[in-house]
Formats: sequence, structure tokens, C-alpha cells
Amino acid sequence: MGISTRNFNENNMNRLINKIETPEKILNAPAYDHCVKADALRIKNYLWESIDEYLKALAYDDSNYEAYKGMGLSYKQIGYIESAIESFEKAKKLRPFDKAIRYELGYCYYQASKLSKSQKELHKAIKIDPNYIEAQFQLAVVHELSNEIDMSMKIYQKIIEERPSYIAAYNNLGSLYIRLGMLTAAVEIFKELIRINPDFVRAYLGIAVAYDKMNAKSEAIRFYRKYMEIKPNSVNIPYVLERIGELKSEKKPVQNSHLKLVVQNV
Repeated sequence: MGISTRNFNENNMNRLINKIETPEKILNAPAYDHCVKADALRIKNYLWESIDEYLKALAYDDSNYEAYKGMGLSYKQIGYIESAIESFEKAKKLRPFDKAIRYELGYCYYQASKLSKSQKELHKAIKIDPNYIEAQFQLAVVHELSNEIDMSMKIYQKIIEERPSYIAAYNNLGSLYIRLGMLTAAVEIFKELIRINPDFVRAYLGIAVAYDKMNAKSEAIRFYRKYMEIKPNSVNIPYVLERIGELKSEKKPVQNSHLKLVVQNV
């Protein structure tokens, strides 16, 4: 009995259609399952356990860029920056136009003090998505750390203009103004920040330090006190109290003793 050519062709066509329509996650089901489990573990901060699952996923499918990306995020959270970079670089080779991978690489290179590489990756992320605000902000930080002050300032100002609610840009720009001795500008930018978010405590400290450097004692004391009211348990409180005492004293205040406040955590 002869084989029907028509049936043979139809069967081959159906098999081909099924193969095309089968999702990649089904074709690589074990890798997909391990990756899903790894993501869940990472979200719950079981970071080493998540890395183990990502590695299992990659053992089944070493072209799984999501596994490399997730593993990079886990390593970054643990603080293993070089391992994070290695994972993100492998993810980048598989997905060179993924803006998030480029951003994470830029951030990790920044953490590793490899600033030129950081800039390169952040520029690439912004080229992929010109509205990628997090990448723009991180690029400004890297420029500032590289002592490229004009470029850093321009980016902070651009972010504030285009995204007025992006608080971190105000804070960094105000702190940069203080460093540069642009004290009036610092006061203005921190006051603008307070108008946007009255609970952003570091803005009050920034204003106090700027007024302090301007020798505007009463204004400096007022904002130091406001800072203490909002965050009475801050590690800065002993320094603030000491500085208020110096400013209220008839003796000449210790020159620049308030500068240590700038580098303290709020």
C-alpha cells in the first residue's frame, strides 16, 4: 500500500508549526523552572540560594540571558561586584540592546571604581532609551566622581527640568553647589526640594550647612534645629548640637568644623 504524499507533507507541516509555536520556556522547561525559582528566592533575599538556582538553569541552557542577569543582581546585592560584572557581561553578549543590563553594568563598574567603563555602559543605556532617568542620574554621579563637574551639573539640572519630582537630583546638585561654594544656589535648590517633599530631612541639613558657611548664624541654627526635630535619632545629632553651641557662643566658632556634617549619613 503506497504512502500518500499529501498526508506526509501535511504531517511534516503540522510538526513544523508545533515546533514554531512551542514557547521557548517549554522547550527549555528545566532551565525556565530553575530561573523562576531563582527569581523568587532573590526577591525574598535568599541570595546565595538564588545564585545556586541560576547556575542550575544555566547548566540546562547556557544561552539564558535572564539567568545571567538575575545572577548579576544577586551578586550585586551581596556585594560581590566583580562576580556581578562577570554575570552582566555574559548577559550583555546575549542581549546587547537590553538597557537594564547596560545600566547594571554601569552601576557595578562605578562601584568597582572603573569610571570610564561605567560611563560607556551608562551612555549606551541612555542611547537605547533617551528617557532612562536612572541611567542619566547615575551618569551624573560618575561624572562628579570623575571631577567632571560641569557635565555632572548639567545632567542634574536637565533631570530636574524634565523630571521635577526626581528628588535625588536636587539633593546631589545642592550638595555639589556647597562643595563649589555656590551657597545661595545650594539654599535655593534645597528649599525647592523641601517644597516638593517637606519630609526629605537631608534638605534641612543642606540648608543649615550652606547658611553656616555663609556665616548666617541665626538661619543656620534655625535649620539645624528643624533637622533635629524631624530626625532626632540621626547619627548627625551630636555634631549638630556641638555646632549650634559654637554658633551661639561669643567665642569665634571653630573654622569649618561643620563640614564633617556633609559626609555623615542622615
